[in-house]
Amino acid sequence: MNVFKKPNLSGGWKCPICGKSDEKEFVLIGIEGTEEGLNIQAEQVHLDCIELTYDTRIGFIYQKIEKGIK
Repeated sequence: MNVFKKPNLSGGWKCPICGKSDEKEFVLIGIEGTEEGLNIQAEQVHLDCIELTYDTRIGFIYQKIEKGIK
């Protein structure tokens, strides 16, 4: 996973986890269902907002995100 220095803030971007548009390190996370060949659409997410959980029963890595972030 590549880490980038500052997100693209155009279009009013906000981190989907914290809801802020702080200029700090971020990663691109692929968006499920947007695959087209070897390409996938992605969302910018602040690196320090990511707290992943691994479900060993089904081999799935995920992040819980609360709805209603302002």
